[in-house]
Amino acid sequence: PARGEFEALVVDLRRVEDAELPAVDAIVHLAQANVPFPDGARDLFAVNTASTVALLEHARASGASHFVYASSASVYGFGERPWTEDDVPASTDFYSATKLAAERFVGAHAQFFGTTIMRLVAPFGPGQRNRMIPRLIDSVREGRAITLNEGGRPRMNPIFVDDVVALVAAAIETDGHHLVNVSGPDAVSIRELGETIGDVLGREPVFESGTGTAPGDIVCANDRLLETFDLGPLTPLREGIARAAEVA
Repeated sequence: PARGEFEALVVDLRRVEDAELPAVDAIVHLAQANVPFPDGARDLFAVNTASTVALLEHARASGASHFVYASSASVYGFGERPWTEDDVPASTDFYSATKLAAERFVGAHAQFFGTTIMRLVAPFGPGQRNRMIPRLIDSVREGRAITLNEGGRPRMNPIFVDDVVALVAAAIETDGHHLVNVSGPDAVSIRELGETIGDVLGREPVFESGTGTAPGDIVCANDRLLETFDLGPLTPLREGIARAAEVA
């Protein structure tokens, strides 16, 4: 296709080796499986890890210049301070293990093309479904109680989708090998998220105490992100919530 045009290919990433993929200039691998463990273990590994290896090999065979991989801040686990890229990942759950393994395989291909690994923190935006922030928006809008564990932990700093798109566009034009936390400018608890959503919607959020535990927070420092890529100011949380909730 000409620049600005695209051809859609529907591929089952559990069997990506069966697909006939065209030669590419770059690959941006955003797909993931996030299904329950242990029943979904095979799909988690196939999509999050094995398909990454297949796409890396396709990029190498195509002579691609860049490979951008969407990992997750969940590889860190929970902590009491903002995580930095120099911290050793401590999470032990199966999903995080598949993402961390894929990161290693991306790094192993660094001799062939530029790479960027994005450790995303709760990306959100308009049209998103069945994820934390859209569920909270629906709860506030419909007057349903938001359950708070340990007062609203874990705290996190979500990233708005437009900032992720800007990063991807920059990454496929940037040489070298980069591992960056992709996190927003505002760290908030679940209570603070609910209150921000309520302020945006003009509705009083309802909270209830839960019995769950939260061993820490998932807040990630984004200094390296801003120093490496010229993204300009990141979208403030309240602005992002207003756009995600489609409030003018």
